[in-house]
Amino acid sequence: MTSHTASEKEVYVFVRVRSIFACAMHWVLFVAITVLIVTGFYIGYPLLLHEHGEAVDITLMADIRFIHFMAAWALFIGSLVRLYLSFTVSCNKDFLQFIPTPHNVISAIKLAWFYVTLRGPHEHYRFVNPLGGGVGIFTMCVLFAVQMVTGLAMYLEGADPSIWGWAFFVRNLSEDLMGGNQGVRVIHHVAMYALMAVIVIHVYMQIWKNSFFTEADISSIVGGYKIFPYSQIGHFSDWYGLNINEPPPSKEEMTRASTESTEIKI
Repeated sequence: MTSHTASEKEVYVFVRVRSIFACAMHWVLFVAITVLIVTGFYIGYPLLLHEHGEAVDITLMADIRFIHFMAAWALFIGSLVRLYLSFTVSCNKDFLQFIPTPHNVISAIKLAWFYVTLRGPHEHYRFVNPLGGGVGIFTMCVLFAVQMVTGLAMYLEGADPSIWGWAFFVRNLSEDLMGGNQGVRVIHHVAMYALMAVIVIHVYMQIWKNSFFTEADISSIVGGYKIFPYSQIGHFSDWYGLNINEPPPSKEEMTRASTESTEIKI
C-alpha cells in the first residue's frame, strides 16, 4: 500500500456516497433475505423445530410459511424501490453500475484477482465498484428473480385458484421448463445456496476493505459517507459532500478521481 513519511500529512475527507433512504433500503433487503433464509431452512427441513398437541392446534408450519411469504413480498417491493432509486439522484443514478457491461466485467475480474491474491492494482470507487455492482448485485438480482418465480410456483400448488388464478401460468411455465414441481423445488434451493455464497463473498470484501483501507465501507451503508484521502478523490462539488469554494469539476475529472489506482505490494 502506498506509504507516507512521518513529515507528510494526508488530509482525509468525508464524501457522501448514498442517501439515508438508500441506506435504509439496503437494510430492508438485508432483513428480508435473512428471514427468507432462516424460514426457508425450516420449510425445507421441518424436523428442526416442531410442536406437540392435537393436529388442529399445530400451526407452526403455517406461521413460518406466512412469515416466509411476507418476507418475499418485502424483498420484491424493496427490490423494485431500489431499482427505481437507481434512476434518481438519491442513488446517484447508478443503474448502469449494476449492468455487466464489458468495462464492468473486466474491472470486476481485476478486483477479484486482487482479493484472491492480494496483488496488483486496487481501484477505489466513490460509489459501487464493478465487482460488487456490475457483477455481484446483478447476480443477486438474477437469483432474486429465480427465487421469486420458483417460490411463487411452489406456493401456488396449494393456493385457491379463485384468488390466484391469474398467476397460475407462472407455475405451469416453471414446471414445464424445470421438469415438474420437484425440479422447481431443487432450483429454488440451489438458488438459495448460490445467494448465500454471494452474500458471504460480499461480507468478506467489505470487512477486508474496512480493515485495510480508509474508505469506511461498512459504516457508509449506515451513515451514507465514505472517507477518502483528499489527494486521491480529487475535488468534488458540494453535491458530493465536500464543502469547498471551487467550481465543480468536469465529469471526466470526477470519473478519473473516483477510479484512481493504488498499487499494493505484499
